[in-house]
Amino acid sequence: MNLKIFLFCFLSFNICANDQIRNINNFLDTDRFSYEQVTQNSDEIISGKLVLDPLQTYLEILSPYRESYLISKNFITYIDIDFSQQRTFEYSKSDYPIINIISKKKIPEDDDSLNILTLEESVYVTDKATKQIFKISLNEDETLIIQFKDNFGTENSIFLKRLT
Repeated sequence: MNLKIFLFCFLSFNICANDQIRNINNFLDTDRFSYEQVTQNSDEIISGKLVLDPLQTYLEILSPYRESYLISKNFITYIDIDFSQQRTFEYSKSDYPIINIISKKKIPEDDDSLNILTLEESVYVTDKATKQIFKISLNEDETLIIQFKDNFGTENSIFLKRLT
């Protein structure tokens, strides 16, 4: 009898976990999002928009300063709109695992470079190479929240809302 209860609880947990990942992946299937980033111990809110295209990712920051990032394959083009400066540099996807997750427009459950754990209302994605952990959750008001510590150990939160 205890084995049946255990199996039922285990299967129920897996179904909820799969639903949660499916809901996040469905949310990310959209192409355009409003973007807000809040950094721990800072009053500044970085806001703009994020466009996910099959070939590239475009992040336009509108406030508090104006800049944009065009990410395609292994390159990031940074454009400082206020100072009319542009720079392109090569990057490794292992250096920025969050770009890899968002640009795929889903939490890739079959990616051997990631560990995925679903707890309560959040999905925790750990990049095996960098050991960086991303907490990803979808609120009832259709806001995707991605929380992580950057290379300096500072906590960051990114809030994405669909744009129509």
